[in-house]
Amino acid sequence: MRNLRLASLFLITSVIASGTAHTQTTKIFHTSAGTQIKYEEFGQPTAPNCLILLHGASGLSLPLYKDQAVYFASQGLRVWMPHYFDATRSQSPSTANYHAWATVVEELAAECRKQTTTKQVFLVGYSLGASVALAAGSEGAPVDAIADWYGSLPDDFFYHIKAMPPLLILHGERDNNIPIINAQQLVQLCDMRELSCDHHFYPDQEHGFAGKALEDADQRTIAFFAQKH
Repeated sequence: MRNLRLASLFLITSVIASGTAHTQTTKIFHTSAGTQIKYEEFGQPTAPNCLILLHGASGLSLPLYKDQAVYFASQGLRVWMPHYFDATRSQSPSTANYHAWATVVEELAAECRKQTTTKQVFLVGYSLGASVALAAGSEGAPVDAIADWYGSLPDDFFYHIKAMPPLLILHGERDNNIPIINAQQLVQLCDMRELSCDHHFYPDQEHGFAGKALEDADQRTIAFFAQKH
């Protein structure tokens, strides 16, 4: 496994969720390629289970991702949210970029796993971030489970899949950005390869979840990870 080294901690802030204070810390590490990648850490640093949360194409500017990180931290997970775009010159969902981003996730997962308090490592991704999570999983990233929120497995990885941890596939049937057929094909791939995959499709949701569907997706994700203990 590639060696990573943690560098300086340079920002500490606090966020509040459900009446509980959660520390948010910005850290930086070096990939095996020598690239510096920032990541945000939420929750208790000694929490036994680490969750790597991957944002969508809009980057970390969308409040949803921080809200989700705070939520999962409130459920007892140590959440790492990487700025994975730091690894590439562009944010285009090209095959080369997917490989670079998947490598970042693989190495960050390895870094989280080697912490002495870590028991399990999970991935959750949103849209483009879900596609990155699936790409990393198909390459054998050292994670115990993946929650795919309205993403897709990129073609190059779909046709050259090497492995895949247990999956939870969540998708809206009205999604016009990443159509539901992508999720359905992933379910079929799971069946063909005898992979462990759960799925739930929301008939009234588009690209992204809102209201009760968002609450349901959060609860399904937490329950799915809890089953992997």
